[in-house]
Parts: sequence; structure tokens; C-alpha cells
Amino acid sequence: MTSLTERRLAQLPADTRPLPPIAAYDRLLIARQVADRPAAKGEMP
Repeated sequence: MTSLTERRLAQLPADTRPLPPIAAYDRLLIARQVADRPAAKGEMP
């Protein structure tokens, strides 16, 4: 037996949209990692 959801999904066309760029999110993660690390001796906090 096939579920209603499976039947509905089978009728949808393939999604051909390009993946969204995630470089901005990568930069945010790197900035947070830098902000979370303790300051080195002689470095401004």
C-alpha cells in the first residue's frame, strides 16, 4: 500500500533550482569561532 504523501510526491516535477549560496553563513561561523576563542597574550580582546 502506498501512502497519500508518497503518491503526491511522486507527481511533483523534479526540483531543478540551483542550491543557494552559503558562503555568507560560512563567514558568520568563522567570525563566531574567532570571537569565541580566548585572546592570545598581547592581543586585543
